[in-house]
Amino acid sequence: MNQSTNNHIVQSSTSAPQLNPGISYFPELFVNFSLPVRAPKMRDAEGTKTTLPAVQWERRNGNRTLTLTAGKIILPGTNESLTILPSGKIAVMLLHWICTEAVRAGGPKINLATSWRGFLRDVNISWNPRNAHETERQLRAMLATRIDTTTLGFDEDGEEIIHTTSCVIGAETKLTFTRDGDIHDRKSTVVLSQEFYDNIVCRWAIPHGTRRWEQLAASTKSAQTLLLWLWLKGRLYAVERSGVKNLPVISWEELAEQMGPDFSSISNFRKSFIESAREIAAVDPHLIARVERVDQRGTGTLVRGIRLHPKTPKSSDAHYKKITD
Repeated sequence: MNQSTNNHIVQSSTSAPQLNPGISYFPELFVNFSLPVRAPKMRDAEGTKTTLPAVQWERRNGNRTLTLTAGKIILPGTNESLTILPSGKIAVMLLHWICTEAVRAGGPKINLATSWRGFLRDVNISWNPRNAHETERQLRAMLATRIDTTTLGFDEDGEEIIHTTSCVIGAETKLTFTRDGDIHDRKSTVVLSQEFYDNIVCRWAIPHGTRRWEQLAASTKSAQTLLLWLWLKGRLYAVERSGVKNLPVISWEELAEQMGPDFSSISNFRKSFIESAREIAAVDPHLIARVERVDQRGTGTLVRGIRLHPKTPKSSDAHYKKITD
């Protein structure tokens, strides 16, 4: 499962910003590790979820581990102090917007619309007061989050190497949001940390089409659906580049470990995965046509996992059971 999609990563630079509005970007790190699809909860000593928000979230993928640690934020008006992790569809869309804007700007500084209406329009989130307040809450949580990535390996002498990198997402923020006002005013500013910009945005920004992203974002309420589309885009691109015809099955257990550890069972994850695939198929049918649904032999309809296929002239006519069947 730890297959990189780095083949088509865009190298950004301050001297050559990417300005094509038809191309958007998402960090490879979160394509392969995802984000919390719902607000994580702390667990007690027995492992049972509590009602308290978790301040750390961890995900493993092969020999790599991603840990997100919540930072303290202060909400305007009430001066309420919170320590929360970014989560859900709004968090995914904000990370997508942050990465895209930074690549296009060619630097870590991003100017934001001052009015809530203008900012939600830019991020492609439908306007209403609840969305406005939740978007600001998730934005502040996102920028305050610390990222730790750890890779396990061995040197030529067989000695274990543990390589860890750490950074916060936002180094400096100046946020002023108003309910009314000119949607073109940009008085708010976010400066990403140089480490996040250099090591996650510049080196690992994976491009994809803006139009498909916007269509899917408008049609789904699911963070998992958006993350699955991004993952499939990257993995299927790698499959196409590899030229391998007989690809292995990715088991539901492997998929759940990477994308759905918060689900109570593999069965529930599988059901949710297939529902997300059907949502994607309504927007990007040719992509989903390349995802085979593999049934375990001799056990009727028990699903074993998925197999990804290279492009064919008529992918929709492929002779295998598709994930949406």
